[in-house]
Amino acid sequence: MKNKKHYTELIKNEAKRLGFISCGVSRAEFLEDEAPRLEKWLKNNMHGEMKYMENHFDKRLDPRLLINDAKTVVSFLINYYPSETQKSDSYKLSKYAYGTDYHLVIRKKLNQLQDFINTEIGAV
Repeated sequence: MKNKKHYTELIKNEAKRLGFISCGVSRAEFLEDEAPRLEKWLKNNMHGEMKYMENHFDKRLDPRLLINDAKTVVSFLINYYPSETQKSDSYKLSKYAYGTDYHLVIRKKLNQLQDFINTEIGAV
């Protein structure tokens, strides 16, 4: 049986191969230090028009409430800065709106990573 460190390295290496800039692995637990910061951030309306950020406060702070028996959280960083540049001065588009929707790009990569984990480590 391989140890957790070996599995962590497998996951991080595959995430890098798939194009993620960084991958972190941490224990799934209540984020006690982050709770007051999130509450203040929301109360100060720092989330702007993203009102969905107000939903499920408890689940945002404890992933075990989102997924029963969660033991580990794997987090990713990806750069979706577009290679294209805006062609017209008549309108402005946010850079994230260029090309393929980044939600679709990231979902595809995460599905590939899940397939890898299921094959190399076991079902999750």
